[in-house]
Amino acid sequence: MSGKYNISEEVAQRFYRLPKVFFTNERYKKLSNDAKIAFSILQDRLDLSIKNQWFDEEGNIFFLYGNQQLGDILNCSKPTVIKIKKELNQAELLEERRMGLSQSNRLYLLKPTADLTDIEQLKKLDDTPQSLGGEEKSKILTSRSKDSLPQEVKDFNTNDTELNDTDFSDTEYKINQLRDTHVLPEAILDALMKNKKRLMDDAIDLKDIVNHYFAHQEVLSVHQYADALQYSLERTPGKIHSITARLTKAVGDKRRWLVNQSKEFVPQGRVEVIPKWMKETNDSSPIIESISEEEIEQERQRLYERLGRERSL
Repeated sequence: MSGKYNISEEVAQRFYRLPKVFFTNERYKKLSNDAKIAFSILQDRLDLSIKNQWFDEEGNIFFLYGNQQLGDILNCSKPTVIKIKKELNQAELLEERRMGLSQSNRLYLLKPTADLTDIEQLKKLDDTPQSLGGEEKSKILTSRSKDSLPQEVKDFNTNDTELNDTDFSDTEYKINQLRDTHVLPEAILDALMKNKKRLMDDAIDLKDIVNHYFAHQEVLSVHQYADALQYSLERTPGKIHSITARLTKAVGDKRRWLVNQSKEFVPQGRVEVIPKWMKETNDSSPIIESISEEEIEQERQRLYERLGRERSL
């Protein structure tokens, strides 16, 4: 029986992931190929760190590899390892924390970041035809008379047109592209993914949402903005003609709601509760009246005189 999974074939199909942003962002383009490959290998070994329970009190995953061990993993010499670590550190992709004598330093792998320029460049790369076959053949097929084509080709051409008119998969792809390049926080990406059909139906440009978030990220927290985004996509009746205007209103409403909530929980001024025995005996005179020093001295003298008389008896 054919079609069975084979261990040798499965191992041969495993590969390392290399972030595309390494080839678009100016911060990473200057990295050597050795440094880029080293990042991919370390990223792949995150599972091994988790298995070894190599994570700190905050849950951050680290590696415990000396330069010799790291050289064995990367198949390079110690000087090359030091150079690679320095490159990754300068590019803010690797952090090394010293742990003291006789202890291996902790290595923390940091996520690469991307900006809007990277998104545009990556989109251009993905949209570039890989050969003359794709776009050029499509033009040839559409320019020829359908009557002169075999029935199988006619059917294929029709289905292909319908697929191009459907942006559902393209919308999902763009959201995943934002996720891969770490442009937006996960909470916002989750809100986009839940409403990808609305994004497709209303032809909403994701760039408008990205730009709006960066312009308002100081106004609301990530989760608060995600709530405003999800509310806009789920509760707006009819077609959203301007996602920027809709989000601006949603963010303003969310901000006002938060302010009102905080006012409801502002503690009132402290009120002193006076016990009954300290209250005034009547409406005009308190229990305790102020006594002058002279009156105190006179009272003392009277007590002395009374004590003197009692002793003489």
